[in-house]
Amino acid sequence: MNSYAQSLDVHLIPDSIAANANAVVRYDNTTVTIESENKVMVRHNYAITVFNEKGDDYGIYSNTYDQFNSLSDISGTLYDAFGKKIRTIRKKDLDDAPVNDNMSLIMDARRKSYNFYYRSYPYTVVFNDEEVHSQSFRLPYWQPILGAGIGIQQSSFKVTFPSQFPINYKALQTGAVLFDSIIVNNSKTYTWQLNFQNAIQREPYQSNIYQTDPFVLITVPKFQIQNYTGSMQSWQMFGKFINQLNQGRDVLPDQVKNEVHLLTDTVQSRNQKIFALYHYLQKNTRYINIVLGIGGWQPFDCKYVADNKYGDCKALSNFMVALLKEAGIKAYYVLISATDRHLPMWKDFPCGYFNHATVCVPNGQDSIWLECTDATVSPGYAGHFTDDRDALLITDSGGVIVHTPVYTIKDNQQNRVVHATVDENGNMHAQVQTRYTGQATDDVHNLLDVGSPEKIQKYYNQNFDLTTYTVQHIQLNEQKGIIPVVQENFDIVVNGLAAVTSKRIFLKPNIFNKWEVKLLPDETRKYPIVLKQNFLQTDTVFITIPNGYEIEFMPKPQNIHSLFGDYAIRFSFTNNELEVDRYQTGVKEELPAETYAKLVEFYNAIYLYDRSQVVLKKK
Repeated sequence: MNSYAQSLDVHLIPDSIAANANAVVRYDNTTVTIESENKVMVRHNYAITVFNEKGDDYGIYSNTYDQFNSLSDISGTLYDAFGKKIRTIRKKDLDDAPVNDNMSLIMDARRKSYNFYYRSYPYTVVFNDEEVHSQSFRLPYWQPILGAGIGIQQSSFKVTFPSQFPINYKALQTGAVLFDSIIVNNSKTYTWQLNFQNAIQREPYQSNIYQTDPFVLITVPKFQIQNYTGSMQSWQMFGKFINQLNQGRDVLPDQVKNEVHLLTDTVQSRNQKIFALYHYLQKNTRYINIVLGIGGWQPFDCKYVADNKYGDCKALSNFMVALLKEAGIKAYYVLISATDRHLPMWKDFPCGYFNHATVCVPNGQDSIWLECTDATVSPGYAGHFTDDRDALLITDSGGVIVHTPVYTIKDNQQNRVVHATVDENGNMHAQVQTRYTGQATDDVHNLLDVGSPEKIQKYYNQNFDLTTYTVQHIQLNEQKGIIPVVQENFDIVVNGLAAVTSKRIFLKPNIFNKWEVKLLPDETRKYPIVLKQNFLQTDTVFITIPNGYEIEFMPKPQNIHSLFGDYAIRFSFTNNELEVDRYQTGVKEELPAETYAKLVEFYNAIYLYDRSQVVLKKK
């Protein structure tokens, strides 16, 4: 057995690294060589030992390429637990397929991958590859912690560049990371290295990984992509590059111009004009993502959108800005990192890691945001996808950082009233009315957006944590607005809601809104607690009980005030009618790790009180 193979013997992994690990990175070395603005070499070699089926995904090779980034010199070898070579892949063994992101019609990106499908644990895989990038717009970044339950023996990120062609970098959470800088002849090299990192476990309500894990991101002050050059010296300069990409693509066909004036010339209100044109966009276009070359960043022009009736987020946002411009309303194209765990925008580190475009119509504190990829969303409403984060507004003079809307407890509400009857067999029939506002409408809106009546019916008949039940007469009515409103009405029959004996009825009367989160204590909590939404929920439940029963046991009222929100529940019984009043608020907040014990206490109390039982007995 040669020394290299011996080094992969799993018994050489320190016990502290292997403990609680599904896989261990033996070594992971990425070398980035920036030769010029249009040539960047990336070499990657790594070895990962997989201990169980939870780690199998980390033993799969996968990398992408496109017209800007070639991929070659791929090799892979499988070793057993003792470091003995079992199998080596050949070039023809690699799977080479188009990338499917489940939202794009056409992409020029392809993925090469390989899976050994070896399940005799533990085993080790070694992979090597080489990339050549013909652009310097988006460069590789270093994320040494691949996921929860992954230990690290050694991981490094080396960046070499001409001394006269410096790079900018953003290094995050580098307390345990070693850094080195050397100059050889006319080249400079930065190296970051992380050694002997125990497997981490993610914590409930943890911060974004960009606030907890080591990362290194790099950019070059002057970059090139296809035939375009730009600067990342400032956000303003980056915005000028986006203007360059968008230049001349906002010209509307004459027919569309005429339609704009027909819709807006006789309308006095500026907001009504905005809403009319937004509805025009929604009615006459649909979202289709197409990523081909520079088209991943450059929008299709307005004529293309008008002729084809579709576009991606960039094209539709550019089209919306042009519609408003024709009506005499100044609006701006905006780049943003969408979704929940989004990449932050650092004011001191301009970079191109955006994944979405939208539109902003400025008006002081009342700016109107327009999500152009959704054919049914309310004008002015951002929702979870893009709310409460910095974004880059592209003005005529370049990029400006702005902040998207923050929704308050007043905005996000769910108010439910239930009128129910329970019979002597414990079966329930109820009429339910719920009013949702703001972000509380998101799930119901999505149901309206894509759901046929059959799908809506199926959703409701699977949605509630109840025994056998049937939902009927579903009515959903949406009121558009900057804070949208959805009114929901339905009837429901639940078999066996209450347990019935010869003398008693056992009933948990908080029927629909039971808190689902139950937490375990954690005395070693490391990271701050991040609560992601302001909200208010109220439930008033009236349940008519069969004649001849009286209360034997009824829970005491509960009222809790905490850092994390408020909660109250109250039960009463009058004239054969049981009433439950429930109230809960949540706050969008980041709180210290040491408050976690109080969060556990708060959430677990709600979990318990929401399942409180009332006992009624025959008189």
